Amino acid sequence: MPGSVAVTVLAAAVSLLPAVGGAEARQAATAARLKEGRLSATPIVAIGGGEVVLELTVSADGRVTQISQLRATPPYTDLVADAVRAWQFEPTTKAVEGRGVAAVGPVLVAAVFRPPSLYAGPAAGTPPRTTGGPSARLPGVDSLVMPGYPATAVGDVLVLIEIEMSRTAQPIAYRILGPASGFDDAALDAVGDWRFSAPPSPDVPERLFVYAVVGFRTPVATLTR
Repeated sequence: MPGSVAVTVLAAAVSLLPAVGGAEARQAATAARLKEGRLSATPIVAIGGGEVVLELTVSADGRVTQISQLRATPPYTDLVADAVRAWQFEPTTKAVEGRGVAAVGPVLVAAVFRPPSLYAGPAAGTPPRTTGGPSARLPGVDSLVMPGYPATAVGDVLVLIEIEMSRTAQPIAYRILGPASGFDDAALDAVGDWRFSAPPSPDVPERLFVYAVVGFRTPVATLTR
């Protein structure tokens, strides 16, 4: 893929509210949010498309210390894992005596990669394999939708989107991270149709951040006589 995509995000300031319990405690806590990341520029030679879902463990100083595969499709799983390993986050904070204190926390990353075909339906290649579910403080991934390939676009591109959602996994905002491209609208249309379920844990901040990677691959035309 031509060039890599670098992003820098300034996370919102921690809200220092009294830790009374319930909603007040959740407001004093925050979920990890991407501060700086880069998507791989490694060319993809797979003949099919794929889906990848990863759970990242982010340390109290914002580093990714563990990556768990929840849904895998080779070779895309390794491509996404290699990229997110170097991401830097504003860490999770927990409410302690009315203050937000940095703590270890989870982050969900979901990715889809179009097959190099005119249509995003079933294609040759290895089907996605579900290997587990997210931890109790993360939303569940109910469905992922493949993007359409823009009619006027050219090339292989990765689009990174931040999905801000409520603690019940209802989307609040979608933000493109990185430079603008002719693929952004198609990526946003697809991710807007993704569906998530609420985390089962009561220990969840009021706002969550999920990261979507949408991969576009130049369609290979089928020759007919």
